[in-house]
Amino acid sequence: MRWAAWSSGASPGGSLPEDAGLEQSLGLWCERVGGLLEQTLDVALAHHGLRRRHWQVLDALGPAPLTRAQIAEAMLPFWVAAAVTQTDVVDDLVRRDWAETDGSSYWLTSAGRAAHERITAAVAQLQADSLRGIPEADRRVALEVLARVAANLSP
Repeated sequence: MRWAAWSSGASPGGSLPEDAGLEQSLGLWCERVGGLLEQTLDVALAHHGLRRRHWQVLDALGPAPLTRAQIAEAMLPFWVAAAVTQTDVVDDLVRRDWAETDGSSYWLTSAGRAAHERITAAVAQLQADSLRGIPEADRRVALEVLARVAANLSP
């Protein structure tokens, strides 16, 4: 019964089947969860006409105006070689009237702030759904373990 039956979504938030693959490697589980989180986020953002890079820039602009250099710095942990550039994303947010610029800084318009609030709520719901049935103490332990693994593997 491995992945196919369990990952089919037949019992979201339910208990794990006996043969859930818990003997599998940490890397396999991290890859599986990471892929599912990305896929679910992509679907949620598509409902708002966005891709992940758009959301990351929109979210970075949420608190305060930023220059292009500050946007680029904020995106460093997320941006990998991609078909869409940071300039494309920022310019698209301006075209949507979600962001404005004075030539050096960018900030969200009222429409951009409203979109940011809607999408933030959708992302928060996705996070809540992904943690359904997991006690807060278990969530913290899982995050601490993953943080230690990352620290152990970091150069």
